[in-house]
Amino acid sequence: MMNFLPIIYDDEMLYSVISRYKQMCGMVSKQALEADIFNHRRNMNTSVLFPQEINMVVKNFPPNSQVTVREVIINQTLYPFYTAFLSEQRSDEIYRGMAEGYGKGFANLLGIAGSKIKTNDYLKFCPQCLRDDMEILGESYWRRLHQIPGALYCIKHLIPLRNSKIVITDSRVDFHCADEDVCIGEREDNMYSPIIKDFNLTYIRNASFLMKENQKRKDLSFIINFYIDQLRNKGLASKSGSVNIKELLEAFVQFYPSEYLELMQSRIDVDKETNWLRLFNRNNNKNRSPLRHLVFMQFLGIDVKELFETETVTGKQTILKKRIPQLELDKKREEWLKLIENNQGASRSQLKKSGKGLHTWIYVNDRAWYDKVTPRAKVRKKRAETIDWDKRDNECLMLAKKAVETLLKKEGKPIRIIPSNIRRAIGAKRWFLHKKLVKTAEYLDKVTEDLNSYRLRKIRWAIDLLQKQEERITVYKVQVFVGFGGSNKEVKKMIDGVIREMLHPFN
Repeated sequence: MMNFLPIIYDDEMLYSVISRYKQMCGMVSKQALEADIFNHRRNMNTSVLFPQEINMVVKNFPPNSQVTVREVIINQTLYPFYTAFLSEQRSDEIYRGMAEGYGKGFANLLGIAGSKIKTNDYLKFCPQCLRDDMEILGESYWRRLHQIPGALYCIKHLIPLRNSKIVITDSRVDFHCADEDVCIGEREDNMYSPIIKDFNLTYIRNASFLMKENQKRKDLSFIINFYIDQLRNKGLASKSGSVNIKELLEAFVQFYPSEYLELMQSRIDVDKETNWLRLFNRNNNKNRSPLRHLVFMQFLGIDVKELFETETVTGKQTILKKRIPQLELDKKREEWLKLIENNQGASRSQLKKSGKGLHTWIYVNDRAWYDKVTPRAKVRKKRAETIDWDKRDNECLMLAKKAVETLLKKEGKPIRIIPSNIRRAIGAKRWFLHKKLVKTAEYLDKVTEDLNSYRLRKIRWAIDLLQKQEERITVYKVQVFVGFGGSNKEVKKMIDGVIREMLHPFN
């Protein structure tokens, strides 16, 4: 159980609260912290942005604490942002997962595992918030709003956010306070144009509403119908609700600078049939990133609050078709068959370009016949390899060697040389362990440190440091210093052997 609970600041992440608790207690061992927070259970699903087993954490708050599990999830995690556009049923399932622990598939449940919108690689901070906090509070903390994907600015000070040194892409993390040791970086106050700044500040204000004010939820079908209504009002959808994709794409890319869409991981290739905006308004029951919901609503000129206050929507409507005279139908069919005959081997998309108005008429009014007589492309082009794996393998191999050298020379408690730690040192994501990186994989296998070798290196480091500090060296003191479990006889024997070897080599 925790001895005390630090004051929880406005918009502070749970990760930040635990980090400050660790620092206030003077804890060095992560295991000791887990004992206080998780009742000696090793929490394998610890996450900076999406903590789980929060029931356990709150149970271990001091007895006089009035903080509830719901308050922690709503006010100290990114739950409100990532569930804002999900149904109540899915939101409740995610809530239970955070409260009770869901497991390794939690990213799939949130919809971020396969999403094109990636979370930040590092914790972000505002340099002015840091200075103000230090002056007023004597310490600083990690803010939730700074960590949402796409946030480029601090909404309070209107200056660009910076990356800290803390990598957050792994599930197993250590706890670091927001201080001058990790919050460093060059000033980049003028790195974005004024128009990008204005777009992004509006985006963050809408995100702030989701984080701090909104608790309502709407089903995806309601949201899609809401969008169709807005597109109809802007003349980008027909009375029936069919979206004019071409006009929508043109209006969208004219509204946003391409540089801003790149920064928001939402680049549009108007010629690509599968670009995200073409699929966005289809009711296909697939998760959409909250970032793209906000970007799309900003394009529509809608404040996000309007969506959640709307009670009724129309969406698509059935429009009764007028009866087409047989003569007109026969004439159009004849023209279409002639077009096919004059363009032997042409695909459907090529035929569409050759007879634009005719194609639309036949497709809308005589779809069954169109599908029956119109040929399909028989051979699809082989998709080009987009990654030069041999080049990437050589680059990764060089990075891995440098990382190993850095880890071995790093001051402080030794870090075990294993693939995951090498990857973290580089700051790479899980693609670094891809099976196509053959030379890198062989090197990682070669340098991977077995547990006993790591223990020996750690023990020698501890003895050497205790000698420099002129401390009396005992098996127990070394064991505590390196953080090994107290009941492991094998480890005690190993420590005793190393002490004899280093301090009494001739005995």
